[in-house]
This record gives sequence, C-alpha cells and structure tokens, in this order.
Amino acid sequence: MTENRWHDALVPGRVQFADSHLVGGALGWDRQIGDSRFRYGFEAQLAVHFGRQDLLELTVPVVLRYVPEKETAVRSIAAGIGLSYASEIPQVEIDRNGASQRLFVHWMVELEFGLSDPNRSAFVRLHHRSDGYGVFEVDAGSTGFVLGVRHRF
Repeated sequence: MTENRWHDALVPGRVQFADSHLVGGALGWDRQIGDSRFRYGFEAQLAVHFGRQDLLELTVPVVLRYVPEKETAVRSIAAGIGLSYASEIPQVEIDRNGASQRLFVHWMVELEFGLSDPNRSAFVRLHHRSDGYGVFEVDAGSTGFVLGVRHRF
C-alpha cells in the first residue's frame, strides 16, 4: 500500500510506501467480444490486509481486457471497476484523509506477462479504492501495487 494518490504512486521518486500490505486471491471469468482483441469479464477478489491495518477486503470489478495480436512479453492489458467492501474502516485511508468508510469504488489497471506455461501468467496491478470522485460521501481512498500469478482453467 502507498501513502500516495493513485497518480502520484506512478511517479518514480514520489512513491511513499505505507507500513501496510495485502495478500489475496481471485476468481475470474471472461469471454471474447466477437472477433475483436478485447475480452470482458468479472472477478471476485478477497485480500487480507496486514501491518498498519488488519482487515479483509472483498472487491468485485467488471474487467475489460485487451489481448495484443502479436505475441509479446505483454500478454494483456486490463482495466476494471466495481465495488470494494472492507471488514473494517481502513486505517491507511483514515490516516491519509481523516476519515473513510467500508464500502467504496474499486478500480484496477493491470499488465499481464506470459510465462513458459501457456496456462500461467504473471501480472502487475494498481489496486485502488476511493469515493469515486464523489460517488460516496466520504472523500478518501488508498492505492496499492499488486504482483501476482494467474492460472487459467
């Protein structure tokens, strides 16, 4: 997790990491959109936060994924948006913003990289929860970096 607003977390030298971490798992489903290079789907993610905050977070985003036509190191690029529910009000958000709440907007962006096994891949993801520019009353949010491994069934 970071202390930054999401766009500041992407700037090298500006990232300030919080003493808070997350580990989790997800189940997802996706389908190709016609003959295009795009896929759409859903995920259900459960993350355990530890460190400065000890809580469970459930996120359920709708995901749009682009799969490049040519084989490259990048297998896909994805973005998703949905809801995030935290079992406790996240302390990182309270410390940064003065207040927060359990239910927020969740969005993510991801780069997926191929591995030697075609059914496995690695990914790096920006994991963000926030009020969604006023969708929720409390003005707060948090951003984390996620590294993961995906297995397709």
